[in-house]
Amino acid sequence: MPPPAPDAFRRPKTSLNLGGSDTGGMSDLVKRHHWINTLVGILDQAFHLNDEEQFYAIDITGRLLDSLFIPGRSLPQVLPTPVVLEMTSGLYSNQLAGPRISGVIRPIRRRTEEDVSVSVEAWREFLLSMLLVAYPDIDPVERIITAKILTDLLTGIGVPTRAASFYPEDVIKVANEVDAP
Repeated sequence: MPPPAPDAFRRPKTSLNLGGSDTGGMSDLVKRHHWINTLVGILDQAFHLNDEEQFYAIDITGRLLDSLFIPGRSLPQVLPTPVVLEMTSGLYSNQLAGPRISGVIRPIRRRTEEDVSVSVEAWREFLLSMLLVAYPDIDPVERIITAKILTDLLTGIGVPTRAASFYPEDVIKVANEVDAP
């Protein structure tokens, strides 16, 4: 039998359902920067944030996570797939740094009547649900404060008047419920 591979060559664990107990140390792998890069990366993917907006979003998201004691508040129950993608491949870290490294300037444009739009509330509920799925022990007062902070973040980067280049599938699902007439 060959010797076990060094830790650097082992495939990362990608189990999403942690079920409230540490299944092989997955919760030890979830770091604050994974959450920040995921949440800000999703917004950047959709709205092509410039450097100032990225800084603003990173700062607000970091302070929000600190106030909620994430990731150290408890063992995550279920990790959202975007967080696992960031943990295992650095998907959003690479995306956030890519345009700056390559020198590509991505177009930011205002929403027009021809653009499909999703409300700030739908975006907020999508981002909030990622946190609540992982940490269902977030109490109602923390939920209200988190919702307000996320709303302020989204309006601060111009979500109501800004055209998105991409909508995550889960945002569309939430929008169908929240934005339905």
